[in-house]
Amino acid sequence: MIIGILSDTHHDKSNAIAHVIEEFKRRKVEAIFHCGDIEPRHLDSELFGNLPVVCALVEEQKGAKEFCFAPNGWKFTEPGNRIVTLPNGLSFYIGHKRSFEFLTGSETELIKTLETIRRDYDCVQWLFSGHTHHQIYKQDPLISFVNPGAIEDSYDGYEFAVINTETKEIAFSRIPKTTPSMKSFSVGIISDSLNISDLDVDFWPSLAKQFKKRRVRDIIHCGNISIGDIGREELKEFNVHYYLRKDQKKPSNVPGNWKLIRLEDPIVEVNGYKFYIQLDLGVTILEQSEIDMHKLSLHIRKGYPETSFILFGSTNYAFLEEGEQVRIINPGDVVRDRNYSIVTLPTTEIVFGSILPPPLSL
Repeated sequence: MIIGILSDTHHDKSNAIAHVIEEFKRRKVEAIFHCGDIEPRHLDSELFGNLPVVCALVEEQKGAKEFCFAPNGWKFTEPGNRIVTLPNGLSFYIGHKRSFEFLTGSETELIKTLETIRRDYDCVQWLFSGHTHHQIYKQDPLISFVNPGAIEDSYDGYEFAVINTETKEIAFSRIPKTTPSMKSFSVGIISDSLNISDLDVDFWPSLAKQFKKRRVRDIIHCGNISIGDIGREELKEFNVHYYLRKDQKKPSNVPGNWKLIRLEDPIVEVNGYKFYIQLDLGVTILEQSEIDMHKLSLHIRKGYPETSFILFGSTNYAFLEEGEQVRIINPGDVVRDRNYSIVTLPTTEIVFGSILPPPLSL
């Protein structure tokens, strides 16, 4: 099932809702989740393309006369009653203020919240929340956390997300507030591939196929790559930027399309956009709140001005934190989940996906 997620539409002074819904239709969205802060005048089935809508009410709206009856095809969740199970059996937590816990807490605290919800509500695979007006993603093997950003007063554009529940691919996107003049381009990001060549003979060909399909030209490998995989034939058509740990020695005869990211200057620049790579950032970032991450981003930008993205690895699961000036991304690891990420610019769409193994034969 393909689900469109949006949040914090508020007064929608720019009339962005209708444009986002058109984008949902283009992406074949089958249902919409609204993570709260909606005005009564937007409770309109036609405005939302007559698609099924699940909308989270905030505390002040619970029991208010304007929200006593949901429009045709809509369902409300409210504080204390946030679980929704769709006709296909998929269950979701659709709330509003859960992101605030991460703002002042840490990723570790967020994981505890996810574990509690999973314990209390069996089979819930996704938790959706809004409120903080920026995009967040925390992948988890059992229950993942998503904030799609905001329609009104976001950091960048009119934000939304789209999830394919079968493949678990998620795209964090936006409608830009202005029309960019730069031609669109995409950067593929991977990390922690280690001994994947010994475990999966199909991984590299499958990844190359996926990246070609998405028009990726540059690949950034955040580190923990096997020396034997440097210069792989499957990636000969890409510009591959790779990061080595201090204990790894650069091999000889590396093809010209493979470029080493230097430890003393860990910046990859693609078409004017700067990516800062710090493999082991994931070891410490789990204990940081969003406020701490913002401070970290400012510190890095002080040493490396105009950095747009901070990339890291070393932890298993994908992660996105949209800051005011910098986005922090972990594409997730290759060995455990065959994860990858794709950043498309200048629209700044960030896709998290994985190379799914084929099902076993009957």
